[in-house]
Formats: sequence, C-alpha cells, structure tokens
Amino acid sequence: MIDPDFFGCSGKLSFEETRSLATASGRSVGTGDFSEVTSDGRIVTSIDRIHRCAKDWKHFARIALNHAFGDVICASATPMQVMLSFEFGTDVTPAERIECSTAFGHELAERGISLGKCHSSHVSGVTAVTVATLARAQDRPQPNLRKGRIYLSHPIGAFKLHYFAEMGFDDFSKRTAEIAMISKDMDFHRWDWALMTDVSGHGLMGAVLQAAANQGLTIDLELSRAHAMSPEVLAIPVGCLQNSVSSYGSDMTELDERARILLTLRETAGPFVGFAEDASSEADPPGLLLGRYHKGIGEIDISWTE
Repeated sequence: MIDPDFFGCSGKLSFEETRSLATASGRSVGTGDFSEVTSDGRIVTSIDRIHRCAKDWKHFARIALNHAFGDVICASATPMQVMLSFEFGTDVTPAERIECSTAFGHELAERGISLGKCHSSHVSGVTAVTVATLARAQDRPQPNLRKGRIYLSHPIGAFKLHYFAEMGFDDFSKRTAEIAMISKDMDFHRWDWALMTDVSGHGLMGAVLQAAANQGLTIDLELSRAHAMSPEVLAIPVGCLQNSVSSYGSDMTELDERARILLTLRETAGPFVGFAEDASSEADPPGLLLGRYHKGIGEIDISWTE
C-alpha cells in the first residue's frame, strides 16, 4: 500500500519546527546534518525504540535513556553521545513536542552526554523515540564462562508498578514516585562480572536463555518472592506487559504461576543480571542471588522457593 504522506523521506515536521525541536533538545543546528565522535579506545553502539510510557516528559526521558543505555552498560561502556529520532503521535500537541524534546536535552545534559543528531517526524500512532547510543569502553577479553553464580541487581517489576501508577491507581502513585527514576545500580555496575546482561523486553527468561546459548551453559534459577518488587507484581496480571510462555520454546507447564510471571514479564529499564565465576570471585557480589550456572547444553532449570 502506498501512502503519499509517508513515502520515502517524508512524514517530517515543518522545517522551522524541526529546527526548534533540535534546539530545545540541546542539539546545535549550525554543525550540519551529521555528528562526529572521537575516542582512543573501543566504541560500543546500541539502538532502542521506546514508546511513550509516562505522562510526565521528564519521567519518560529518564526511563527511555536508562533503557537505551542498559545494553552498553552491560558491555562495561560509558555512554558519550546519542542520536535521537522522535516520532510524535496523535497524543501530543506542538507545545508538548517542545516539552518532550527539552526534557531529553536536560536529561542528557545532567548526565554529561552529548546529543549528536536529533530527527523528528509525525506518525498516526503513539509517540515514540529511537535512541542510538555511542559509548566508550576499555578493551577486555571475551567472556568464557565455566561455573559460578548469577545475581540480580534489584527485584523485577518496577516498570509494572509504574504502569499501575500511570493508569491512575492511586495506591501505587506514592510508591512509584522514585520508580520512574529507576535505580542506576552503580555498585552492581562496578563489580567485575564475567558477563553482565539486562532484563528488558524479552524478560528474565530471554536474558538467561541468550547467555546460556551463547556460552554453552546450563543455568539453575532459584526464584522466590524476594525477586519481585512487591506482591502486586506477582498477583495482578497485566497482559500487555507479559510475554507469551510459548515464545521461549521451553516447557513451563509445571512451574509455579508466580515463577512464570517473573520469567516472562517485559521490563523497560529493568534490572541487570551478573554472572560471577567461582574461580575468580571470593567475596559476595552485590545484588540478589538468582541461581547458579555450569558448562552444559544451553538448558534452563527453574525452581520456586516460598
């Protein structure tokens, strides 16, 4: 189907509004339609698209950038520049476009991260932003996991509680005032993990399945209520935040329902998962013990403890 309003390089906002939004976000409009970055070390890149998930633009900017930076943080890299592409939907007015762009600019400035390029367009759906991240990292050997423990940086479900608050459930509003600013887990990031990943759109199960497959591991997860942010995370179903059990290709029919919820919950700016080798980790790492791993055939064994 051909739509002449969205064909090729189209769907753009007006020239003047595009310039205004770029200026509001902190982008210099006098440097051309490109960006530059220099680094003496390794450059790590990632890209993420995040739909609007907060009425407050500052909260949306904070959540979106935390989520986008998660991948490069897992590579022990420090974000130094981003490129933003806003798709403004029917849920915003021209004035709110400026508010959104400004919020991202302020958030980046507070973190000391430069904005390389800002692109804006209009769409017929809900507002979203694509964040491309360039990060600086030191050279380090490729991970080769053999046997050790797995830790979670903080309990799962913060974003689900944030969803309840955004939907107008007053019981969650005060408790989620800081959840929108989701913890940076700095102590967890500083630990010398053999491998680190994050819980995001594919949930905890997706994160550990990928690690198991890439490293040739058998992973034993020992889940409990301590791994959930609150009892409501396990008790109140939200279909739009839950991945299908069948999408993982694993049999979870015998699992406790609470374990299935934890494993398949979609997180945005979710917690991190760290793998600590027994041979090189004498002290107890930060975070919540999640289970153990050893060389195997990419399997995940799951148990639930009351």
